[in-house]
Amino acid sequence: MLISGGIDSPVAGYLMLKKAVDVSAIHFGKPEKVRALLQVLARKFSRKITLFSVDHNLFMKEISANCNRRYACVLCKRMMFRIAEAVANKNKIDFLITGCNLGQVASQTLDNMAVTSSAVKMIIIRPLLCNDKLETMNLAKQIGTYELSTVKSPGCPYVPDHPATKARQDIVEQEEARIDVNKLVEQALSSVVVEEIQ
Repeated sequence: MLISGGIDSPVAGYLMLKKAVDVSAIHFGKPEKVRALLQVLARKFSRKITLFSVDHNLFMKEISANCNRRYACVLCKRMMFRIAEAVANKNKIDFLITGCNLGQVASQTLDNMAVTSSAVKMIIIRPLLCNDKLETMNLAKQIGTYELSTVKSPGCPYVPDHPATKARQDIVEQEEARIDVNKLVEQALSSVVVEEIQ
């Protein structure tokens, strides 16, 4: 599960855990808030959740310096998916889970989801895809993650003022050609910190 620390991804994790799926988590950033959210889920289901933490500055600095900023969110999500897939493959994890909600933010328009998904071969499950935002918020309140998720945290410094909402595959691939994707994935993998949350 790609977990951001916002409202949606912990709810997506809860729904998968409720289906008796073993869930691990990967977070791209500082893990303090995410640890607390995963503790809520781990205790609710009486199980450990493995957390993989990755510093997303490792690839976003390169993207910001070399690529069209309008595509920053799409390029970021594609890198996250690649790194998550590599971690999943190393740990015998079968699929990726996200808290994506159709059309909610720049990287979650239908066009952009198609382009970001194409970066990996692994199945991506989106339990909240067609949820109304209020449904997800209410569920977060019921399961005890809402208050933690809404605690203010620093925003992403790489989000552009006018993000692309209808990204095209060919344009995104042209932008990615400006960076060494494989090298950045390897660097990110070498920086992964693993811990058990319970």
